Amino acid sequence: MLSAVFVPSERCASSEPTAGGTVRNFRTSATMSEDSVNSGTSNKCQVYVYLRESFVDVPVTEDDTCEDICSDLCQQLGIGPLVQLLVGLRIHEERWFLPPSARPQAGKKYELRVRFKIPKLSHLKSLDRKLFNYYYYQLRHDLLQSKIPEIEYDEYKNKILGYVVNDMYRKMVEDGVSVADLKRTYEDYIPRKINKEHSLLFFNWARTKVFNSLNKISNREHDVDYVKTVYIDDIDNLAPGYLYEEYNGHIPYPEEDGILKPGKCRVKIKFVPYAQPSSKPAKAGGGNGSKKGALKDDAEEQPGLKVFYSREWRHVANIDEIFTILVDNLTVNISIQDQSNLYSIDFGSQTELDSFVTCLAGYYRLMCKWTVYLCKPYLYSPSLNRLTDIKCHGPIGGKFSYRKILEKNSTVGANIVRQCETTYDTYYVDMLECDNQMRTYKLKYGQSRWHVLRDGNRVDTYDELPEALLNLNPAIQKLYRLSPTEHDKSPNLQLCMPQNTMASKRMLRDAQEMRQVRPQIVNAAQELIINRNALKSEGDGFFNRTRADLLMPNNTKMEVTLRLLKDDKKKDHLGDFLQLADFWNSVDSLDIVKLYGVTLYKPVAMVMELSRDDPLDEFLRRHPKVSFGSLLAVAHSLARALYYLQEKQLVHGRIRCSSMLVTHYDRRENRLIAKLGDPGLCQLQQYTEQDLFWIPVEYHELGPREVQLLRGDLRADVWACSTTLWEIFSRGRPLRVPNAKQYLASGHRLKAPKETEEVSEIYYCMYNGWMADPDKRLSPQMIISKLVQAGQKGNYHQIGGTTNGTTHSGNGSFSAQSILSIETDSTVLQSHTDISSSSYTSNGSDCDARSNASSECSSQPLISNGGGSSHYSVGSSSGWNRPGQVDHFAHDCLAYIELSHGRTVTFQGKIGQGHYGNVYQGEISNTLGDPIKVALKTINIGNAIDLNRAMKDFKREVEIMKKLNHRNIVRLLEFVDEPDRMVVVMEYIEHGSLERYLQYKRYDLTNLNKLNFAKDIASGMHHLFEKKIIHRDLAARNILVQDANWVKISDFGLAQVTDGNHYYYAQSTRSLPVKWYAPETLERQKYSPKSDVWSYGVTLYEMFTCNTPYSNVDIQNGEQLYDMIVRQGVRLRLSEEDREIDESLMQPCFDLDPHLRPSFQELLGYISNLIDQYGELIQPT
Repeated sequence: MLSAVFVPSERCASSEPTAGGTVRNFRTSATMSEDSVNSGTSNKCQVYVYLRESFVDVPVTEDDTCEDICSDLCQQLGIGPLVQLLVGLRIHEERWFLPPSARPQAGKKYELRVRFKIPKLSHLKSLDRKLFNYYYYQLRHDLLQSKIPEIEYDEYKNKILGYVVNDMYRKMVEDGVSVADLKRTYEDYIPRKINKEHSLLFFNWARTKVFNSLNKISNREHDVDYVKTVYIDDIDNLAPGYLYEEYNGHIPYPEEDGILKPGKCRVKIKFVPYAQPSSKPAKAGGGNGSKKGALKDDAEEQPGLKVFYSREWRHVANIDEIFTILVDNLTVNISIQDQSNLYSIDFGSQTELDSFVTCLAGYYRLMCKWTVYLCKPYLYSPSLNRLTDIKCHGPIGGKFSYRKILEKNSTVGANIVRQCETTYDTYYVDMLECDNQMRTYKLKYGQSRWHVLRDGNRVDTYDELPEALLNLNPAIQKLYRLSPTEHDKSPNLQLCMPQNTMASKRMLRDAQEMRQVRPQIVNAAQELIINRNALKSEGDGFFNRTRADLLMPNNTKMEVTLRLLKDDKKKDHLGDFLQLADFWNSVDSLDIVKLYGVTLYKPVAMVMELSRDDPLDEFLRRHPKVSFGSLLAVAHSLARALYYLQEKQLVHGRIRCSSMLVTHYDRRENRLIAKLGDPGLCQLQQYTEQDLFWIPVEYHELGPREVQLLRGDLRADVWACSTTLWEIFSRGRPLRVPNAKQYLASGHRLKAPKETEEVSEIYYCMYNGWMADPDKRLSPQMIISKLVQAGQKGNYHQIGGTTNGTTHSGNGSFSAQSILSIETDSTVLQSHTDISSSSYTSNGSDCDARSNASSECSSQPLISNGGGSSHYSVGSSSGWNRPGQVDHFAHDCLAYIELSHGRTVTFQGKIGQGHYGNVYQGEISNTLGDPIKVALKTINIGNAIDLNRAMKDFKREVEIMKKLNHRNIVRLLEFVDEPDRMVVVMEYIEHGSLERYLQYKRYDLTNLNKLNFAKDIASGMHHLFEKKIIHRDLAARNILVQDANWVKISDFGLAQVTDGNHYYYAQSTRSLPVKWYAPETLERQKYSPKSDVWSYGVTLYEMFTCNTPYSNVDIQNGEQLYDMIVRQGVRLRLSEEDREIDESLMQPCFDLDPHLRPSFQELLGYISNLIDQYGELIQPT
């Protein structure tokens, strides 16, 4: 048998093996017979690689998983870690995929396939060019083999012939094959089904048609990627379900017109990730009803899990509504949001079941929560388990990592460990260091050790990751490692997230419709009849409670509960009351007490959903005969309420059994409904030792810092929920444990309530919510699943949920939100001795104003423990935050302003800060197409030292930008100049400032990349020179990165238009970035294009060193720097390996005589010469 080492061709060139990585030797076996495969060595399987159009031999051991094989194959093919999860192993000549944790069997055949579909498949090119290329050949193979059922030849013969022409033209462009040679091998490009099933006459007609078309386009100069993109997109439009997987199963008969048949029916099942209109009729199959009464819709019109029943596809659940998947033999049980019972599907084989389960689990990771694998522990992702064990993020990217650190913990030493997006076994550590500077370190893992790559090609090696982290910068004594969470919404992780996740809003028809969806301001005198006899103090010192009748239209009324702010508290705490009401107004869950409205005068009160007078703990003590099933239903309701709040990024802060209110109790049916109530003014209440069982152990000191962090920690609510579950199943029994602090600190936990001893899942929820390591505590999603499992196991009464299927959160995981939660989940590493204990700390100080963090961060202090008024403002510890703070005129809510032609621009979140204001991300509505992302620069009048100068500078910047039109200068789109606001609307630049980009991409950028950046900057500055404009603030922080090969100059706040002399003398003194200034500027405030050249030289230093200028010297003022430059002759220098760039490009910019410095036109020539030496990058069109 002949075999050769698998050497990828040019179109699938292999990447270099990484240090410590495992690269397998693949052997081709295209000529092997079936017998030779079966009689071959027992430690190899075969995998079909579409790029080679053949099988390759892959060595396997008993420890190798499917995910390991995929990883090694992708590494050999040059496919990066960022997109590896899109790929899977399918069993050859079957439709089913192996689970990631499965062990491929020696002697078996598999196919390496792109399994999971991203919103636009041709966008694979921007994610990973190698995978884009691989997918093209996979698609081409399936078309030629007639394995795309949606493309029937009789219906689409002209389309198919067009694909044949496209494929032949691609071959001509990619491999240089002549038209004559292509015509001789014409049959290689024709789908096999056409070759077999059609007559010679037809075949000749098709060949003539193809040859004529090929002759017409053969002289065109299309890029090969363009040809492949057209091919991929057109087939995707014709066959949108190409990558969808369809399964067969049996489910209980769905309810039809109120009639429920016994037994089970056969169905077809599939998951549709994206909404796509389709005119095709549904194919044959069977199905099941959904939780909403078997909604009927076409499979492509509504995304989600579908079943085919009664000749139509029916919706079961959206992907974000699935909590977990449980497997029992050949039955899959799916826990779905708002479903009281598990959704069960029986499968005919284990292979088909595993493929179905991992299809849902994979899409859930790639669309909703990357760190959650739905069917653990039955099936799992080995790589995810490994990352979780070392508290490492996936390939989130440096931009996301930097923002997360600044939003969640701006303490020196805060850091994130993350996977590299492009190289296997490579990791980055992003750390906030002294002077608020972010630094990125590069680590490789190999031979079971961690290798830290230092400057100068030095490598330090460590046995454990924590040891390596502690030695990255020994000057930092405490490191705070931020763990990955299920709320991390990095675009790099959510590759399958639909592109337009925000549905367009429908205008309400009238005020009556408004009343149905929003709490109202209630006129107490005219709309309430208050029961004065039922008035009762709540015991918190702030509120009274009573019942009332709320008068409704059409002569109707509804009984409600009133929570009245006490008269003696109105003066000091009216603001706190209003902010509590504002928070509760945003909550809309069936498991949380509903706010109907507020009254603002006589009385000041919240009009709430009716509940009994006593809280749940008192109720359970007085009703000992409440069934265990009812307790389970209440526990399930609590878990769903917690899930809802955490999905909304809201911290309740006072989850207790006493915070749950009984809204319904039927003695005859023994049915109990209890809902989570509001936390009250919990920020004004003192914590005592009695509260310790509801407070995570890391906060038990209860000092001001601990309390402030506690009130902003989502995971603290999980701990409190676990204790509340204990209360529920202990039937409200008071907790009396002497010295609770010592009891919990020693590792003791409350014992399982007696009634739960036979239902292990319930105590599992409690105990795992009390874990000392916050990263190991159960998520609300898992608590719900365990409780549902307990209910099914015990065959108890209905355990909560609803029958009408109302969804708690409108768009679920698809709602717009911050890139991360406000939970505090960092691990503190202080020394080698306490690393193993994984001691825990939460957020440090708040984000300072200089960061580019989102608007969820604030420099305001968090709520302190004790009295005094407090605010639930942006960044407050209550966690009741609102994204999109917009300066003085919009306060804490999202805002929009009107533009010309009926357009509006919406403020979405702070992304930066200028001299006199802030910069926000925004979106311009566009009636003719999709919304346009923009950057919005505002003037913050309240913070301006000199309002007149600020407004003058702002308008001058706009006038300068109006004159500029260049590909390397940020474009001005609109300017809003109104008496109460001034807003500059600019194009949005995706990757932010070059200063930040250099930090997290420092190990990925080559000198050629940096020279291209230098060329772009010089080109933009030459355009400014031609317009007689001096920038005066050229620095890496004011260069924005469009993509890896394109930068633009921004921030013209200090720019000046000069007269014919091309220089400018500053007329006033202000705070200026002196490190970038030329000597003549430092000496006499003279600015010219040549002073911009000096600043350009400093910017070059930033680019080629990824460091700040004069970082080893404490520059106090301009005089000190002038003395260093002029009298001491100090110059910024590059390393010896960049000597040519330093001497030929950077040093000429630092000549003391401005006239001897090169112009930007001359600098462009210098750069071109250097680029010629490195090889100019030519981008495909």
